[in-house]
Parts: sequence; structure tokens; C-alpha cells
Amino acid sequence: MKSIKKIITNEQIINKSKFINYLIPVKSVDETIDHLAIIGQEHPNASHFCSAYIIGNNQEIQKVNDDGEPSKTAGYPMIEVLKKHDLTNVYSVTVRYFGGIKLGAGGLVRAYSKSVAESILLADFSSLVPYSDITLIISFDLIGVIEKFVRDNYILLETKYDSKVNYFIKIKNCDFDEFVNKVSDYTKGNYVIEKLKEYDEYE
Repeated sequence: MKSIKKIITNEQIINKSKFINYLIPVKSVDETIDHLAIIGQEHPNASHFCSAYIIGNNQEIQKVNDDGEPSKTAGYPMIEVLKKHDLTNVYSVTVRYFGGIKLGAGGLVRAYSKSVAESILLADFSSLVPYSDITLIISFDLIGVIEKFVRDNYILLETKYDSKVNYFIKIKNCDFDEFVNKVSDYTKGNYVIEKLKEYDEYE
């Protein structure tokens, strides 16, 4: 499974109709609504805004919209292209400006499929990376060496102070063992590490 790193657009003219496709990385259904509103403002005179999205690490959320085109001639072929390329967390919108010539059902399927496929050819892909949020607890006398090490190599989310120093850190799971080994060396074993949660992100 993969996603895309940034928004891709492409435009094509088919029998005088203009098809503008947007391929957009998203993480939620709410984001698709926001993007569609923005695209609608950019194209107030378009005749159709057909779309498809797949969201979730296992492609569990899927939806299509033909937006007035004949049933299964727009959104459905668009989502089939996304699935063929094993994509998720992606929203695709094809804006159509009708040029006066009807394409027929087959022509529409080909046009909307091509609009997505052409954008995919331009995309940079991202892969799913497992992360953890962890807490590292040390004594105050170790701040100097540990804090620089954490800031230089990992994502420091927050620092809290009580009787000890509590660092909240975002770390790739593949880096966790090396992190523990380094901290153990720097502190001579005087530390506590706790995993708070594990999750996946596309990058």
C-alpha cells in the first residue's frame, strides 16, 4: 500500500471537453470536503466535479461521486484506477468543462480513467512507516548530553519537569533499538523509557 506526497494536477482536452484532474493526499473524509469546496471555488463554471477517494491503511473507506454523469461512468472508473495502483489516503477530483460533444458511456469511462492515470504518472509516492510516541525519563544532571542527542536525531514533542525530566518523543520503530542503546550508553543505564502508543504514517 502507498500514498502520494503532494497534490498533482493534469489537464486534457477530449472532443472539446476539458478534464482537469486533482490527485490529493488526505487522511480523513473531512479533508475531502474541504478540498472539494476549494476546487469548486476555483472552477465556478465547470459542468461536473466527479470524484473518488480511498482512505485508511487497509483502504477501508471508499466512496465515488458521478456528479450528474451517467451512473458508473466517472467516479467508479476513477476509483478503479486508484485501486489498481494500490493507493490509499488519496482523493481524486476530475473537473469537467463540457465542450458540446457527448462522449457516450464508453468515452466517459475512458476519459475519467485517463484523467486519474495521467496524474498518477506524475506522482511521488510515500510508504507506510511505523512510529511510536515514547517517554524518556532521566535525572536533571543528564539534561546536557541527552537533550542535544534527542533534538538532533528525533522529534521532541514536549518536555515536562517534576522530580525528573520527562521527554515525549516521536520515533520510527526501526530506530527504537538504536535509540535505547545510545541512551543507555549516555546515562550509564540511569533512565526509564515507556512506549505510549504505536501508529503508522505515510511519508
